[in-house]
Amino acid sequence: MKKQFLLVIFLMSIAQILSAQANTINTTGKFGSQIFLSDVYGRAFENKYADISGSAYLFSDYKNATIILSDGRKYNNIRAKLNLVEHEVVFKSTSGEEGFIGKGMVSMIVIDDSTKQGIKNYTFQSGFPKVDNQSTIHFYQVYNNGKAVLLKSINKNIEDHLNELSGEKYKEFIVRENWYVYIGGEMKRIKKEKDFFVNIFSDQAASINQYFIENKINLKNEDQIIKLIAFYNSL
Repeated sequence: MKKQFLLVIFLMSIAQILSAQANTINTTGKFGSQIFLSDVYGRAFENKYADISGSAYLFSDYKNATIILSDGRKYNNIRAKLNLVEHEVVFKSTSGEEGFIGKGMVSMIVIDDSTKQGIKNYTFQSGFPKVDNQSTIHFYQVYNNGKAVLLKSINKNIEDHLNELSGEKYKEFIVRENWYVYIGGEMKRIKKEKDFFVNIFSDQAASINQYFIENKINLKNEDQIIKLIAFYNSL
């Protein structure tokens, strides 16, 4: 009886191994282990947006990326895209197959975009506290990192529209952006007002006030907000 029981366990193990081998996406060698479609590390790609105008992704085509998983593993030179509707990462294997990395599995992705000026890096990170309608799996673009972290939230939503002339209904992606500061373990949605920054940077209020006076800050200019946060982090 004991031998029969052990034989059943052995056969079940073999079946699981064969099943897993039949459901894998081979990644680049630098990705390390294979991603199994049947488990939390990945699932087969499904194009849900074929009839929607625009793109769900930061970039519509695949770019080279560095991916850091929530357990700390890091993989370089992965062909990947960032879905800003679902806030998850899509990758392409060396065989051309596409797959998702499950929600919450990626803590950071750095995407390299080739421009006429050279390679531009876009760093997105998840794991920040819940704020507004955004959970901890939401990806934010990171601009400054220090005592204060400047973050841009980029959300893409699907909206229904009606062509008034033809009466035709169609769907398209709408982009909404908001800026936040992560400081002291809290997320602060940015108000483009001087008092907002003086208050959240109250430990350096005098220096921040002086910075505004000397630089004639226009808070409608996002580059100047980036420089202001960098200045605070340098104090």
